[in-house]
Amino acid sequence: MDAPIAGPEVSIMHLRKFRPVDPPPAEAVVKKPVAKPAASTKPKQLTISVLGRVLKVSCPLGEEQRLQNAIDELEQRVASTKFKPGVHMNEDVLLMIALNLCNELVEVKKKAE
Repeated sequence: MDAPIAGPEVSIMHLRKFRPVDPPPAEAVVKKPVAKPAASTKPKQLTISVLGRVLKVSCPLGEEQRLQNAIDELEQRVASTKFKPGVHMNEDVLLMIALNLCNELVEVKKKAE
């Protein structure tokens, strides 16, 4: 079984608030006193599947539909990228999708200037 995906925030435009649930290594954790959020603002943990890998992510309350829309978009991009010549492995598929998303983001930023 592959190792779980861990890393920085998902950075697909407005989806920066969805984060992997797996905690960072103990040596990377700096403990600071933090006020506990109210129970009603606690993120909801959801289980999603991407390229056959099951991931647990936290999602702010009320943002579940946005996350589902992002998952649907990713699944559509995965399906269309898998059939391109030279793209065979899951990492290649995700790399091509990330590159295309970054290109789209650059274009949107350029148009907004």
